[in-house]
Amino acid sequence: MTKFNARYFGAASVLALAIAVGAPGIAAAQTSTATVRGVVTDGGAAEAAAQITARETSTGFVNRATATASGAYALPSLRPGTYEITVQTADGQTSSQIVTLQIGQQAYIPFEVSQGSAPSDATELGEVVVTGSRTAVEVRTSEIATQVTRQQIETLPQSNRNFLNFAALAPGVRLNPDEFRRDFAAGGNTGGGLGSNQVNVFIDGVSLKSNVNQGGIVGQDASRGNPFSQLAVQEFRVSTSNFKAEYENAGTSVITAISRSGTNEFTGEVFGFYYNDDLSRRNYFQRIRGQNKPAVERSQYGASLGGPIIPDRLFFFAAYEVNDQVRNNDVVAGGDAAQRATLPSRINLANYEGSYASPFRQDIYFGKLTFRANEESTFDLQVSYREEDDIRGFSGQTSFERAENVVNEVLSIKGQWEYVGSGLFNEMAIDYRESSFRPEILNPDLVGETFSGIIAIGGRSTAQEVREEVLTFRNNTTLDPIDFGGTHLVKFGIKMSMADFTVFNGQNVNPTFTYNLNPAQNLDYSFPSQASYGVGAPTVTASNTQLGLFIQDDWEVNDHLTFNLGVRWDYESNANNNSFVTPANAAAALRFAQTTLQAQGGSFDAERYISTGTNRDAYKNAFGPRFGFSYDVFADQQTVVFGGAGRFYDRTLFRNAAEESLFRQFVNRTFNFSRDGLPRGGQPTILWNEAYRSKAGLDGLIASGLAPNGELRVIPNDLAPPYTDQFSVGLRQKFGDWQTSVSLIHQIGKNEIAYFPINRNVALGTTGNDRGRQVAFTVPGFGTIVAADNARETRYTALYVQADKPYTADSGWGVTFAYTGADSEQKWNEFNFDFPRTSDRPFVPNGADIEHQIVATGIYDLPWDMQVSGILTLTSGNPFNVNDNSRINEGPEFFQNFRQGFFGQPERRGFIIPNAFAYRNLDLRLTKDLDVPGGTLQLVGEVFNVFNFDNFSGYDGGIPATGFNANFGNPSSTVGLTRTFQFGARYRF
Repeated sequence: MTKFNARYFGAASVLALAIAVGAPGIAAAQTSTATVRGVVTDGGAAEAAAQITARETSTGFVNRATATASGAYALPSLRPGTYEITVQTADGQTSSQIVTLQIGQQAYIPFEVSQGSAPSDATELGEVVVTGSRTAVEVRTSEIATQVTRQQIETLPQSNRNFLNFAALAPGVRLNPDEFRRDFAAGGNTGGGLGSNQVNVFIDGVSLKSNVNQGGIVGQDASRGNPFSQLAVQEFRVSTSNFKAEYENAGTSVITAISRSGTNEFTGEVFGFYYNDDLSRRNYFQRIRGQNKPAVERSQYGASLGGPIIPDRLFFFAAYEVNDQVRNNDVVAGGDAAQRATLPSRINLANYEGSYASPFRQDIYFGKLTFRANEESTFDLQVSYREEDDIRGFSGQTSFERAENVVNEVLSIKGQWEYVGSGLFNEMAIDYRESSFRPEILNPDLVGETFSGIIAIGGRSTAQEVREEVLTFRNNTTLDPIDFGGTHLVKFGIKMSMADFTVFNGQNVNPTFTYNLNPAQNLDYSFPSQASYGVGAPTVTASNTQLGLFIQDDWEVNDHLTFNLGVRWDYESNANNNSFVTPANAAAALRFAQTTLQAQGGSFDAERYISTGTNRDAYKNAFGPRFGFSYDVFADQQTVVFGGAGRFYDRTLFRNAAEESLFRQFVNRTFNFSRDGLPRGGQPTILWNEAYRSKAGLDGLIASGLAPNGELRVIPNDLAPPYTDQFSVGLRQKFGDWQTSVSLIHQIGKNEIAYFPINRNVALGTTGNDRGRQVAFTVPGFGTIVAADNARETRYTALYVQADKPYTADSGWGVTFAYTGADSEQKWNEFNFDFPRTSDRPFVPNGADIEHQIVATGIYDLPWDMQVSGILTLTSGNPFNVNDNSRINEGPEFFQNFRQGFFGQPERRGFIIPNAFAYRNLDLRLTKDLDVPGGTLQLVGEVFNVFNFDNFSGYDGGIPATGFNANFGNPSSTVGLTRTFQFGARYRF
C-alpha cells in the first residue's frame, strides 16, 4: 500500500475544522442505523413534552427524545439492536416496550400510556414485539427493501462465506455464478459482468463503490474472494427501488450493512470449514467425456472476539478470516498426431502437459473500537484490510507458463463522531480507502507463443494495475420532529470525496506470437503468422473531487398517510479526465472521418470528440428528485399501499476516460508475417525473419516504420453520468406472523456508455461477409477509430412478490419467499459494431432478462439441539447471445430486422431434457449444538445442489448464413456446483 498522501491530510484538517465549527451535533446516518417514530397519547389525547428513553440492552447506551405538542417523537441514530424504550409523561405515567431494530428501518411505535407497560402479547403491540423475541417490522415506507438478519447469515447454507450471497433473498437481485467474479446486480442494467456497475454497498456508512473498475464493489471486478469479513457483519439491508436521497452513486440497488461491535459481555467464535474434490460429483460434461474431476481443496477458517474494555463506555471487536484453496487445472494439448508432428523441434509437449496447482489465498482483517464518552457523544474507529493472491489463467491448451498472479488489496479506515444536541442529531465521519488490483505476469521474461489448435506457451501478454485512493468526509444532520400539517422528520447532509486514480493497462506489453497451420495461405508452425505487441507509457493518473448534497423529509401527514420527499445533487470535478488534450494527428483523423462520412450521407461531429484541455466541463445537472408515499389503510400497520418515483444517478467509471489517454500513450499493434512478404487476405504482411521473435525484434520493426497503426479511442467532451428513472407501486399485507408484499417496478436507464466504430462506410458492402455490414475506410495515421457515446438505454419492468415469516426461538421455524417476474431489454450492446448508425440499433432483450426467479429459504429446529436450513433457487436461466447471419444479404432491411443481442433460452433440444426451470439448485445445512466447557460447539454439515441438477451455460447461439446449425441452443459448460458436501465446526462463547 502507498503512504497516506499529504494532499489528503491537509484537506482533511481544513474540512474537519469547518465541519466541527459548523455542525454542533451528530447522529449516525440512516445508511448504518435505524429510526423509531411514533406518537405518545393518554386516552387518545396527545402527551406533549413526554420523555422517551431508548436503552440498548447489550451496551447500556441511552438515547433520549422529547415529544412535540402533537405527541410525536423521533429517535434517529439508533444502532441496530435490542432496546428497552420507555415513555414518561409530565404527570409521571410510564410505559415501556422491548423492541429489536434492524438496519435502515424507520419503525413506527405508538405509546398509549393509559394502558401501562406493554404486555407480552405481540398482537396487541402491532409491529412491536416484547421481550425481544421478534424484530420491529417496517411497513410505512415507500422504499422496496429486504432485511437480511444475523440469524440468516449464520444459519443458511453457503459455500464461500460471502455475505452478499444472501442479497438474492431480495427480489430483482441476481448473483453472478462466475467463480472468478463474485459480484451481483439488480434491475435492468447490464454494464460490466452481470450488470454490477450501478450498484453500491455501504458498510457502516462507508461506500465500497469502485470509481474505476467494473464489478460494482471495489476489488470484485475479477475476484473469487469476499469483499468483507462475514464474521464482522451484523446484518444488512437490500434496497431495490425508491431508496432515499442519502444514498449516492447507485442506479439500481443499494446494500447497507453494519459491522458488529463489542458489548458488555465477552463473546467470541472460532470456526473452520473444509471440502475437497472427493466430496463432489463430476459435472455433466466430465461424465459424458469420461474426464476426471480436477483436484481441489479448500479451507475456510477464522476467529472473532469482542467485549468491554470499560463496561458501559468502551468496547472492542476484532475478526480475522482466511479463504485458502488449491485447485488443480489440467493442461492438455490439442491437435492430432499429424498436426503435432509439424511443431518445431524446440517444442516438447511433454514439458507443458499435466496437472498444475492454481492456489488462492485471501486474508481479511477487521477491528473496531466504540467509545461512549457521555449520552451526547459516541466515537467509533475501525479498520478493515483485505489481501488476495490468486495464481490462475491456465488450463486446457493454455500452459502453466501463461499464468498470472492476481493481487488484490483493499484497506479502509473510518473514524466517526455521533453527537446528540439540542434540537438535532448529527453525524460526522471521515474514512480513507485505498485499493490495488494487480494482475501480474508470472513469467514476464518469456514471450508468448500460441500454436493454434495445439498449445499456448510462454509468458502472459498483459499486466494491469488499478489503484484508487479516496478520502471521504460526511456530515448528516437530522432535526427534531417538526409539527406542520402533520409531523416532519427532516434530514440533510453533505459528502465530499477526494480521489486519486491510477490506471496501468499494459495490454500485450509482453508480445504474443501466433502460429497457424493453413497450407492454403502458405502458413505452418515454422514461423508466426501474427504478433501482438504494445509499446509506450501504459499509465494514466488523475485526481477527482466528488461532492454530494441531499435533503429529505419523511412527512407523516396523519395516522394513514406518509410522504417521503427528497432531492440529491452530485458533482464530480474530473470524471472524464478533463485536462486531456487530443493530439494533433488524432484531431486530424477525426475531422477526416467526419468529412468522409458526410460525403456518404452519414454524420459525425468530430469537434465533440476533440478536447483542448479547457472545453470538457464537469457535469453539473445530476439532480435526483425522489418522491414516495405510503397509505396505512386502517392505521394499524396491517394493510399498506405504497409507491414512488425518482431519478437515481450513478457515475461513469474513470477507466472509460483513462482509455482515451492510454490508447495515445500506449499503442497496441498487430504485425502480420508471411514467408514471402506478399499480401494475405487483402492485408499487407512483413517478410518473416527470426530476429523478430523477441521484444527487441519488434521494437526494431517499429523503429523502421514498418509497424501497423494502432487504434484511436475517443470519448465525447459532454459525456454524462448514467441514471435510471424508477417508478414503483405496491401493497403490503400482514397475516398474523407473516409479512407479504406485491410490487410493480419500472426502470428506464439512460446515458449508459457504449462504443461504436467511426471509420465504417454508411454504404453497404457487396461481397462476402461485407454484405449487409459496413466496410472500414482508412484514416491517416490510425487503424480504426472507436468512439464512446451515451446512447445506450435499458428498460426494465418487473413484478416482485415477497412473503416472510421470521424465525423465532419460540416458533422454531422461519420461511422467506421472493419471486421476480421481469422483462428487460437494451438499446445497443456495449460495443456496437454491426450497425452503420447508432439510431438503427433496436431494443433487444439483454443479459438481465431472466424472466422468472424464485428464491426461498427455510430454517427449522429439530429435536436434540439440531437445526436444518435450506435455500432453493429456481430461474428461467440466463439468456445467451444469438448471432443471426441468415439474412446477411437482405440489404438495408437487414439493419431493421436483425436483432443481435441477448435472447431467452430456446427450448432445449438433443441430449438436454427440457425442464420447467433452466436453473435449479437446492442447498441444505444441518447443525448440531453441543454444550462444552465455556461455550457451545456447533457441528455443521452442508450439501450444495442436493439433487445434482445440471445447470448449463455456454449455449451455441450461432445461426449460419446458409444451412442449419444442428448445435444451436446446446450448451458447452455448466455453472455453479455439482452435488458437493462441506463440513465445519464452530466454537462460541
